[in-house]
Amino acid sequence: MISFIGMILGLLLFVVLAFKGFNLILSAVASSCLMFVFSGISILDGLKEFYLPGLAGFLQSYFLLFFLSALMGKLMSDGGNAKKIALSLSGLIKKSKNNQKFFCVLLVPVLYFILCYVGISGFVVVFTVLPIAKTIYEETDTPWRLYCCAGAQTVSAAYLAGSIQAGNVYATDICGTTTMAGWKLSIVAVVTFWAVSLVFLWTMLKITQKKGEAFLPSGEGIRMANLDEGLSEDCLPGLLPSILPLAVVLVLSAGFQVYVVKALFAGCILTVITGHKNLLPKLKTSLSQGITAAYGPILSVSATYAIGAVVKNIEGFTYFQNMLSALPHLMSGSLMGLLAAFIMASVAAPIPAFGSHMLDQYTLAGLSAGNAHRMMMLTSFTSIAPHNAGIPNAAAVLRMPYAECLKMYMMSTYIPGFITLFVSILCIKMGIV
Repeated sequence: MISFIGMILGLLLFVVLAFKGFNLILSAVASSCLMFVFSGISILDGLKEFYLPGLAGFLQSYFLLFFLSALMGKLMSDGGNAKKIALSLSGLIKKSKNNQKFFCVLLVPVLYFILCYVGISGFVVVFTVLPIAKTIYEETDTPWRLYCCAGAQTVSAAYLAGSIQAGNVYATDICGTTTMAGWKLSIVAVVTFWAVSLVFLWTMLKITQKKGEAFLPSGEGIRMANLDEGLSEDCLPGLLPSILPLAVVLVLSAGFQVYVVKALFAGCILTVITGHKNLLPKLKTSLSQGITAAYGPILSVSATYAIGAVVKNIEGFTYFQNMLSALPHLMSGSLMGLLAAFIMASVAAPIPAFGSHMLDQYTLAGLSAGNAHRMMMLTSFTSIAPHNAGIPNAAAVLRMPYAECLKMYMMSTYIPGFITLFVSILCIKMGIV
C-alpha cells in the first residue's frame, strides 16, 4: 500500500513538474526517485536496475524510427513537398464563396491528420503548416485561436489503420500485428472522431461569430511576428512528386508489410529526389537539422517511458493491477490506456510501457489481437494533457497564451475522444467489428 501511494505521488510529481515547465527528463528522474523511496529501494540501485535499462531499451528499439521520421519531416519541409500539399488543399478553400471560414478552420486539422498519419512529428507539422494557415486565416478574417483545434488530429491520425505514427508501430510489436490491424474498428473510430470534430468546429465558429470575434485579437501576436514564409510557390515541386514519398511509405508499410524503418528510409530517399532543386544546395544543413530535431523528442519520450519501466517493477503496480483486475476486462484495459496516456502525455510511450498489460486485459475480454491493437490507439487521446510538451511548443509558435491554447487543445480532443471510445466499445460489444 505504501509503495502504491508512492507510485501515485511520483506520477503526480511528474505531471506537476512537467506542467510547470521543468525538463521532462529531470521530471521523470525525480518522479522515479520518489517511487524508489516509498518502495524501499535505494535511489542509485533503482536508477541503475530499473530506470536506465528502461530508457536504454527504448532507445535501442525505437531510435531509428524517431530518427527517420524527423528526418523525413525536415526533408519534406525544406524540399517544398509539405508546402505544396498544403497550398493545394488551401486552394480548394478559396473556391468556396459561402463557407470560407469553416473550410479555413477545417484546413489545418486536415493537414495535421495527413502529415501525422504518415509519421511526421507534430513538432515538425506546426512549423510546416503555420505560414500557410496564417495567410488564409488573415484573408478570411477567421479567429486565430481556432487554429488550436487542429491539435486533436495528431491523435486521431494514429487511429486509422496503416498509420506510421510511432504509437501504431509500437503496438505491432506488443500485439504481433501489422499497422493495418483492426482496420474495421479504425474506420468506425476515425469516422466518429471526425464527425464529432466537424460539429465541434462548426459550433466554435458560430460562437466566435456571435461574439463578433475575427482574426484579432487572438491573432495579434502572430500578425506582429516576422514569419519565415519559406520557399516561393514557383520553387515548389509538383503535387504528384510531392505526394509520392508519402504514398510510397504508406504502400510499403501498410500494403506490403515492409518494416516501417525501411519504408521511411525509402521515403527519405524519394523526398530528396523529388525535392532535389531545393534540397541539394542545402542538403548537409537539412540532414543535420533533421537529425538534431529527433534528439529532443526521443530523449523526452525515452525518459517518460522509463517511468513505466520503474512502475512495473515496484510493489505498488501489483496492487494497482489487482484493483483494475476487479473491473471488467475491457474497462480495465481501456482505463489503463487512458491513465497511462494522460500521465505520460504521449501517444507513443504508454504502448511499450503498459501495452502488454492492456493486451492481456483485452484478450481476456475476448478481443482479437487486431482490435486490441486498435483499442490501445483509441485510448491515447488523453495524452493531450497540461504537461504535454507539444502544447507549450504550439503556444510559442502560434504566439498565443498557453492557457488559451491548452483549453482549445483539450476541448477539441477530449469531446470527440470520449465519444469515439464509447462508440467503439459499443460496436465491439454488438459484434459489429
